[in-house]
Amino acid sequence: MPFEELRAEPFIALPTSAGPLRDFWLGLDARDDEPVVGVTANTPEEVFEAVTGGLGAVLVAEENATLYNRPGMVYRPVIGLPPGELAIAWREGDISPQVIAFIDALRQVATKV
Repeated sequence: MPFEELRAEPFIALPTSAGPLRDFWLGLDARDDEPVVGVTANTPEEVFEAVTGGLGAVLVAEENATLYNRPGMVYRPVIGLPPGELAIAWREGDISPQVIAFIDALRQVATKV
């Protein structure tokens, strides 16, 4: 589904305090207008309740469609948005085996994508 078809729909938004994260999930990089915010949600459960209650649509990461499969929700791929980027941050100097293993696993996955 082209993002253009969703532009006039009300969106479920993160609080304004989320800053750039909120902007990303409202698709601001693909807009030249202000999004219609149907409701602000602070938690995933609030998002799901708002969507199933008909208060708006929400953009989610593609993999979250299976993770957050809920009755009353339908997921569709959206085109026309810039890709998202992820980063990892950890405490400086933390060389615990768990952190090192996690970083190594991410590097292995990143080279396959």
